[in-house]
Amino acid sequence: MSVKPDTTDMVLVHRVFRRELRLAPRLVRHVGAGDTAQAGRVAAHVAGLLDALHHHHSGEDELVWPKLLQRAPLDDGLVARMQAQHETVAGLLEQVRQLLAPWQSSASPLAAQRLAETSEALSVALDEHLAEEEKRVLPLVEEHLSVTEWDQVGERGFADTPKERLLFLLGAVLEEASPAEQARFLPRVPVAGRVAFRLIGRRRYRHQVATLRAGLQRPAAATAATAQR
Repeated sequence: MSVKPDTTDMVLVHRVFRRELRLAPRLVRHVGAGDTAQAGRVAAHVAGLLDALHHHHSGEDELVWPKLLQRAPLDDGLVARMQAQHETVAGLLEQVRQLLAPWQSSASPLAAQRLAETSEALSVALDEHLAEEEKRVLPLVEEHLSVTEWDQVGERGFADTPKERLLFLLGAVLEEASPAEQARFLPRVPVAGRVAFRLIGRRRYRHQVATLRAGLQRPAAATAATAQR
């Protein structure tokens, strides 16, 4: 019996993008007018998310889609929709990126509104894309990619992530992960990353999240997950 790739890790990463990009407009709107210090912190956080999302899609484009196009019975409608969704997400991602600097430097209500509205549009488009990817594409990955090929996707993701950002993203993945999901995901993380997260990363992540979300009600799922650890 052949061993199939475990795509649970991708679902956990998608969960991070969904949660953080849904929160981004709230974070932006919550910054007080003229508070450029907090605007800078939120802008750096959002910029990091955009970079991570860009690398995530680049890895799929290079390591997943070419193999599926060669091996899987893909219908033209699915391929066209996924391509169109990628283009829409990429365009909105770039718009958000361009709106970050003007808002960060001024923390003006007008700049905040423009950034928040565009971030919301990005979140909606990404939700649609990830939902279809999980429903239609990941099952094909499990059937048509080897475990080694799928591991290369995860390795590419870790390699593309700056070290100073890696611990934050690991904390973001674990924030809402159940004990069973953590047990499946953590072995895929390089040993050095797991040790660093246990020693300093978990505490640093909680501090960063508390600073970013100060005054905002935490997601219920996140609160429950934190209570389990």
